Amino acid sequence: MSFSVHPFAAAGLFLLFFASPSEYAFAVCSSVLLHELGHASAALLFHGKIKSIRLTPTGIGITLSPAASYREEFTVAAAGPLMNLLYIALSPLLPAAPCETVRSISAILMSVNLLPISTLDGGRMLRALISHTLGENIAEKALSVTTVCALSLLWILSLYIFFYSSANFTLLLFCAYLFSYLFIKKL
Repeated sequence: MSFSVHPFAAAGLFLLFFASPSEYAFAVCSSVLLHELGHASAALLFHGKIKSIRLTPTGIGITLSPAASYREEFTVAAAGPLMNLLYIALSPLLPAAPCETVRSISAILMSVNLLPISTLDGGRMLRALISHTLGENIAEKALSVTTVCALSLLWILSLYIFFYSSANFTLLLFCAYLFSYLFIKKL
């Protein structure tokens, strides 16, 4: 297993820990870690292996061994959002200060990851489901369409939020990151 750090990860960590309130930093770190732990745990239950862990500007990326079946792929992809849902349900057990922030951050992380975009958990789940029922060629075509549609809608929403809140451009940056990642991946 290898561990690596993206060159821009330090900037993201600096902003998170030194420019954000401590309860926000706690909520983001714990939500992301539990999300990725959900994926890793599900993969290990299927006797998969963790190949690498990469710290990125947008979180943590874990590379797992390829799934042996569509059911395994679907389950491993769904385990991250399910872990966020469990964290939301258990958040009232936390002290009052971070409770609402944890609930909000976990809900956002879960919701975004369930979008049918090829690089996110929702896209992986959709690909596994369609591949199992209709075949891999149709799954790839369907996922291409849903990725473009979902990213376009997310981009429009992020522009709307940016122009009407005049302050929050996080979603806009996230969309730009997803667009660039998908563009570079296609090359």
